[in-house]
Amino acid sequence: MKQLITGCLAIFFTFQMAAQLSETEKTLLGTHQFGVQFIWDGYGTAEIIEKDGALYIKGEQYSSDQEEYLLIDGTITVIDTRNFTYNGTLKLFTKGCCGLLDRTVSYTFRKTGNRKYWRLKEREDLCSPYTCAYYLDIFE
Repeated sequence: MKQLITGCLAIFFTFQMAAQLSETEKTLLGTHQFGVQFIWDGYGTAEIIEKDGALYIKGEQYSSDQEEYLLIDGTITVIDTRNFTYNGTLKLFTKGCCGLLDRTVSYTFRKTGNRKYWRLKEREDLCSPYTCAYYLDIFE
């Protein structure tokens, strides 16, 4: 009997987690403000879509003169209600900070507290924190 109850609880919690993840995926779908703070002319946009059961994101942010930019293109995997991983390309150019970055990455974005955005967790990987500490955010 104890094994049966334990098994039923495991199934219940699995369904609960699946429901949370699908709700999290739903909140990610759509167009969001997106960008880094060192492109001073404002944030860009990122669109997240679902295709064949996977989440895809494509985003861009440009300075008004089009010289500085941030581009992402890849997939999102939801970890839980506050975290997801991004796998794809990241192209970033800022004159006053770290110059050109063009790489394929696997990063984690996290929403903490009552914040209305997911922030790149591995931001020090983008540039030395002594040069520029990039805050790369995707807003709700």
